[in-house]
Amino acid sequence: MTNDLYDTEMAELLAQEDQKLLRLRELVDSACEEIMGGRLNRQEATVLAQRVRREAQEIIPDLMETFDLIYKSRFERLISQYIDAQRKPGQEA
Repeated sequence: MTNDLYDTEMAELLAQEDQKLLRLRELVDSACEEIMGGRLNRQEATVLAQRVRREAQEIIPDLMETFDLIYKSRFERLISQYIDAQRKPGQEA
C-alpha cells in the first residue's frame, strides 16, 4: 500500500514537472517565433527575451544557469539573424 501511495505521489510530481517544462517550451517557442517574424526592433526583441527569462525564473528557479546556457545565445543569435541582418544602413536600431 505504501508503494502505491509513493508511486501516485511520484507520478503527480512528474506530471507537474512536465507541465512546467511544457509551459516553458511554449513561452520560449512563442518568443522565438515573434523575433523571427522580423516585426520587432532590437530593443523590443531584447525586452522580450528578458521577459521570457523572468518568467522562466518563476517556472524553473533552480535551473536558471542551464536556461542561460541554452537560451541566452539562442535569443542573441535570433536577434542578430532576424533583426540586425534585416536593418538597412542608417536605419534606427
